[in-house]
Amino acid sequence: MRHALPLLLLSPLLAVAQPADTTAVSVVSPKKQPLVWSTEQPGTVSAFETTPILAKLPGFVAKVHVDIGDKVEGPTKEKSGTLLAELTIPELVADGKQKAAEVRRAEADVELAKKGAEVAGELVVSAEAGEAEAKAGLARVTAEVERWESELKRMEKLGGVIDGQTLDEARKQAKIAAAGKQEVDARVVSAAAAVRAAKARGKQAEAEVKAAEARKDVAAAEQEKVKALLGYTEIRAPFSGVITSRNVHTGHFLQPGGGKPEPMLVVARVDKLRVSVDLPESVATKAGVGSKAMIRFPALGTAEVPATVARASGAFSAEARTLRVEIDLDNPKGEYKPGLYATVKLSGAGADGFTLPAAAVLFADETAYCYAVKDGKVEKLRVKTGKVENGTVEVLGKRKAGTTGGEWAAFDGTEQVASGNLGALADGQTVTVK
Repeated sequence: MRHALPLLLLSPLLAVAQPADTTAVSVVSPKKQPLVWSTEQPGTVSAFETTPILAKLPGFVAKVHVDIGDKVEGPTKEKSGTLLAELTIPELVADGKQKAAEVRRAEADVELAKKGAEVAGELVVSAEAGEAEAKAGLARVTAEVERWESELKRMEKLGGVIDGQTLDEARKQAKIAAAGKQEVDARVVSAAAAVRAAKARGKQAEAEVKAAEARKDVAAAEQEKVKALLGYTEIRAPFSGVITSRNVHTGHFLQPGGGKPEPMLVVARVDKLRVSVDLPESVATKAGVGSKAMIRFPALGTAEVPATVARASGAFSAEARTLRVEIDLDNPKGEYKPGLYATVKLSGAGADGFTLPAAAVLFADETAYCYAVKDGKVEKLRVKTGKVENGTVEVLGKRKAGTTGGEWAAFDGTEQVASGNLGALADGQTVTVK
C-alpha cells in the first residue's frame, strides 16, 4: 500500500512521455493527362422542314386531295408539286374574263392605230407627189413668163417697126404669164403645207400606235396579275414530305389575315430530321460543329445511332444559359418520327488537365476538399473541380479551406494528397505516410 501513491502520481508523467498516436494515410499526386469530356442530354426530334400551308386569298375550299399521313412530292423541273387542295373564288374568275376582254380590245386598238398610221403614210406620199407636181408646174409657168418678158423687151426695142396691136398683145401675154406664175406659186405653197400636215398626221398616227401598244401592255399585265392570283387557288406541296396536320374540309371559307390564322395543312420533311440539344455552359464551349454524338431512342430499344453535330447556335439562351446544337439525322425509311423522345450523348477529347482519384476528394455541402500532406501534417484545401468520371475527378484549382474569396492556385503535380478515409482527417492533424 505504501507504493500505490507514488505509482498514481507518476502515471500522468508516463503518459506524457509516450509518443502520441498518429494516423497512417496513403498519398497520391495529381496526374496530368488528356481529358475526355462527355455529356448526355435530352434531345428534341423535329422534321427537317415544317411548313404550314395557308391560303393567300379569301375563298371557298372546293376540294382537299390529301389527309394526314399522306406522302407528297415537291416541285421539280418537269412538274409541279402534289396538288393538296383547290379553292374557288368566283369574283376572281369573272375578273379574269374581264381582263382577257380588255386585252382583246387593246389588241384591236393597236391594229386600228396601225391602219391609221398606214393611211397617214399614204397621205404623206400623196401630198409629196402633189408638191412635186406643183413645183413642176411652177417651172413651166416661170419659163413662160420669161419668154413673154423677153419677147416684150425685144418688141419695145424695135419701136415703130412693130405695130401697136402686136405690142399690146405681147404686153397682155406677159401679164397673163405673170398672173399664172402667181397662181402656181400659191399652189406650191399649199402643196408644201399639205406635205407638212400629212407628215404631222403621220407622227400623230405613230404616237397613237405606241399609246395603243402601251394600253395593250397594261391590259396584258393586269391579265397576268389575275392569272397569278388564280394560281393561288391551287395549293401545292412546297417540298417532298408527309402531311402531319389537316384543318379544313370541302366548303370551308378561308379568310387570310388578321391574328394568327390556323393553317389549312402542315407539310413536314421527314426523310431527314433535326435533333436539337440544349447544352449547359460547362460543355457548350467544347461541343462545336463536327463533335461526335450517339443518339438513343428509349421507345425503340437500346440501339444507338452515331451522328455528328451539324450546326450550333451563336448565342446562349438568356433564360436557361444553354447553347443549342443541332444534329442532322437521315431517315430514309421513316423509322424515326418527329416528336420522338431521344437522349444524346456528346463526347470528345479536351485539353490536358490534372486529375485525382475519387478517393482523394471529399465532397461536403456541395463543396470539394482534399488533404495535402506536408511535413507530417495534413492541410485541408478547398478544390475547384471539373468533370467527375470513371473514378477520377478533374481538379482545376486549390485554395485554403475556409476562405471565401481570392485566386485559385493551380495544381502542379508535385502535391502529396491523402487518399482514402478522408472523413477521419482534420486540418492540421499529424499523419504518417504508409
